[in-house]
Formats: sequence, C-alpha cells, structure tokens
Amino acid sequence: MGLYGVSILVVEDAPDVLEVFTTLLRLEGADAVGAANGVDALAVARKQRLDVVVVDLGLPDIPGEVLIRAMIAAAVPPPTVVVITGEHEPAVSRAREAGASAIFTKPCEWGHVLRYLNGLNLVAA
Repeated sequence: MGLYGVSILVVEDAPDVLEVFTTLLRLEGADAVGAANGVDALAVARKQRLDVVVVDLGLPDIPGEVLIRAMIAAAVPPPTVVVITGEHEPAVSRAREAGASAIFTKPCEWGHVLRYLNGLNLVAA
C-alpha cells in the first residue's frame, strides 16, 4: 500500500508535532507539506491540489471548523479532511459537521491514522 504520491497538507501550530507528522507521512511515500496556521494552509491550498488535509482544531488564527469548510470549498474534488487534535466537545462535533471524515484525539496511535489513510485508497493524480 503506502501513500506514494498522495498530496497531504498537515496543519499544526506546534512546530515539533508538525515536523514529526510531515516526516512520518513522507516516510510512507506521501508528498507531505506543513503549515503552522490556517492562513498559511489556505495559501498552500490555493497553489496545489491536495488529496488530504490533516488539521489540528486548536489553531492560533482560524477556528478549526472554519478552516475545514474553507479547505473543502476551495477545491474540486475536495480533499479528505482528517483531524488530529487535543480538543474535545463541542469542537469535535463542529469539525465533524464541517466535513471532517475522521477525528483522532491526541495522543493518538500513529498506526491507527496510517491505517485510516491507507484505507481511503487514494490514488495519486
């Protein structure tokens, strides 16, 4: 399987977590890039096609559910949005309502995230 050629944007404001997530995704073969906030994430989305957006809900500039809606609305076809967050209710419900396809709560088992992503059967365009 693997994520070879799959375009993934990781949106995470903690620099160490952002680096770890993007590195792990690259090791799986993904074309992974990172953004430390919502504004930067939207700029990346305007420049390139994304298959998946992995987003934290606790961003410093844009509420997570607002970013999710914007990412989904910005592209055809829309990216799959996966949330990895330390936030709880009601933020998790708002993310689901905004269009997140899966939500993992920190600390999460990285293997579960990878199994989910591999199960999407994404094919690089």
